[in-house]
Amino acid sequence: MKILHYTLYLLIAVFSVSCATSKSFYKKGKKLEEAGMLEEAASMYMTSLQKNRTNVDAKIGMKASGQVVLNKLLQEFATNKNFGKKKEAVAAYEMAENYHQKVKNLGLELTFADFYKADYAALIEEYTVELYESGLALLDAGKYAAAEANFKEIARLDPEHSEASELADIAYVEPLYKEAVQAYDLDQFRKAFDNFEKVTGRIPGYKEAAQLQEASLENGLFTIAMLPFENSTGTNGLESKVEAYALEALIGVNDPFLKVVDRNNLELILEEQKLGLTGVIDDETAVQVGELIGAQAIMTGTVLSYSQTSGRTTRADREAYEQYKVKRYDKEQEKYFYDTKYRKTSYTEYQRENKVTISFQYKMISLKTGEILLTKIVDKDVSDRTVWGGYDGELDNLYPAKTNGVSMNSRARASLRQLMSANQTPKSTEELTNDAFQTVSNQMKNEVSNKIKQLVQ
Repeated sequence: MKILHYTLYLLIAVFSVSCATSKSFYKKGKKLEEAGMLEEAASMYMTSLQKNRTNVDAKIGMKASGQVVLNKLLQEFATNKNFGKKKEAVAAYEMAENYHQKVKNLGLELTFADFYKADYAALIEEYTVELYESGLALLDAGKYAAAEANFKEIARLDPEHSEASELADIAYVEPLYKEAVQAYDLDQFRKAFDNFEKVTGRIPGYKEAAQLQEASLENGLFTIAMLPFENSTGTNGLESKVEAYALEALIGVNDPFLKVVDRNNLELILEEQKLGLTGVIDDETAVQVGELIGAQAIMTGTVLSYSQTSGRTTRADREAYEQYKVKRYDKEQEKYFYDTKYRKTSYTEYQRENKVTISFQYKMISLKTGEILLTKIVDKDVSDRTVWGGYDGELDNLYPAKTNGVSMNSRARASLRQLMSANQTPKSTEELTNDAFQTVSNQMKNEVSNKIKQLVQ
């Protein structure tokens, strides 16, 4: 019952605060109305009703002052219409309509004469014709942004207008189309492609945009042939591994202008022409091979050095405390009790680390000029270290040590328990080698991607 009374009290209190807030805004509105500041008064009455829609005094004030505000907006509409200021008249009417609806949402209906609605309908008919004719003239004059704004406004004012949206689209795509054609003629195929894509995205069948977009891609396509990578180390198979990662990375470049010919396809093409992969590196055959495979460049790679270290497990004893119970007899109460005690103990902390170090060089060489377009040596160290603990006793009784004794800190104890269940096996050197080649390949991918963007603009 007490809970019910308390709940009712809270509800009454909240309602009282709400009403008080509504009343305070009403009082401000009343003072403004008495001072002849009706627009400001209407704003206060509206806020009062938003706080409490049952405030009768605020409704009365809103009805009177709100009608004055609405009439003023409608008069502004009529004045602008009579003086031929169609744009301003439309704006004034829309403000009046929005205000009327806002007050209606509060449960009040202001007078909105029908003749204003009829005048507005006639105005829209005249204004949209004017905007349409002006938009066509702007379109012919090459003022596309202004033309698009006109046609968008027509579509907003008259959604059923048959041509407004279509002409707005044309006004948007035409300058893009012209810019794309100009870029295409200047062999700026990427820029052309991007603009044609925007055009076809808005109007799929616009002029020859689709065909020219395809031609831009065809003419600007940059093909890289990947040669078999080399291995200068004494560890077999590294070249195949890094080559696979590099191929996967390059294929993953999100660039429509980059095409990669892998080793298998390259060998098939050369085999048909009775050439071997060794001939590709020869300066005299490089251009010939480039023409055969339709490539502009070759990608080579060499594993310069490689080392791996399988670390030995090291151990160290760490101080800790073990909890135990001591049984004692209380003569006064004639009962046995158990006291909690702590004694020094230790646990073993183990560590093990595996490590791989590689040095890798890649080159991208032009098949047209023999120029080295891109080259870099990447040195990478990758390691993984595991730390875990071992304890022969009961883990639930194990507590960490601090400078002056046992630590009861919950975080320190949780950390100790986590150490006892930690992973005891670091990544293998094979896994670390894969991680290293993955990282190197991604770095190569980013460098190549940036280079292609420079070469194909």
